[in-house]
Amino acid sequence: MNIQNIEPPILVAPSPTPFTREGKVNFNAIENNAEKWLSTDLSGFVLGTENGEEQLLSFQEKKDICKSVVSVAKEKKLIIAGIDNPSVKGTLEDADAYINLGVDVLRIRIPRRRDTINEYFNEVLEKISGPVLIIHQMAPGGFTNSMTTEGADPDQIGRFCSYDSVVGYIASHLVRFEMMTRKFISKDKQFWVPNAMLMAAQILEGANGACFMLGNIAPKICREIMKLGLEGNYSKSKKLNDSLVDADWNILSRGAPGLKYAMDLIGFEGGNPRSPLNTLDENAKNEIKIALKNSGILKVE
Repeated sequence: MNIQNIEPPILVAPSPTPFTREGKVNFNAIENNAEKWLSTDLSGFVLGTENGEEQLLSFQEKKDICKSVVSVAKEKKLIIAGIDNPSVKGTLEDADAYINLGVDVLRIRIPRRRDTINEYFNEVLEKISGPVLIIHQMAPGGFTNSMTTEGADPDQIGRFCSYDSVVGYIASHLVRFEMMTRKFISKDKQFWVPNAMLMAAQILEGANGACFMLGNIAPKICREIMKLGLEGNYSKSKKLNDSLVDADWNILSRGAPGLKYAMDLIGFEGGNPRSPLNTLDENAKNEIKIALKNSGILKVE
């Protein structure tokens, strides 16, 4: 699926990875969940992410997950594969593997070593085998942090996004930093909000889509918030956005286990995280349950 052909605003979500009781990837659950999301306002899936417990998955498992989702959602939803590899050679090999499986877009995380990023992107973006989304997420796993570490300068990010192979950029939580970055990125590129709490604020500053965890849970209302903002109805957009703050906070602050429990509550197959991640205690579960109820999220729409 061509990202340019999707009706804006685009909303994709980092997909969780269900596991069996034995800790194996539950491909049946992955496909069942994907089938359910096909009938929602979600624009697509991002596979191999922090929400999907990427650090606990082998590369073979990541490829198999992509294969499963492609079998269900190809040409129906946008399918994005996450790459976090500081090696040029490794990144290009990962990209080839994903594109050969039928993935539509490659999401590349900015490498942590700032002294390597110019050389890394100059080579990768010239040779990559598919369209790229660059993500500014320097500290994956920091779910309770309000900020992330800057991975590059705004003008550098703008230069990386100017490559023909790059279709867009997923911003960080650093709103002040990203306001400057937006000035360097062409308006014909995607510029996506990274967190549901920031939809109204970052759309006001030029965002035109989103990629965040709550898209798995509440895609209809999230796209409505963004649509209202893009139409200039900022007051109504902000009011709706405020209604999701408690749900977003209580789920995201628990990471993948929080997302999976919320999915279980609304009829999806989330299940437990992979060891050594801990399952939620009863207090955390209750807080998520109350937050979803107060936000009016009883099922995915």
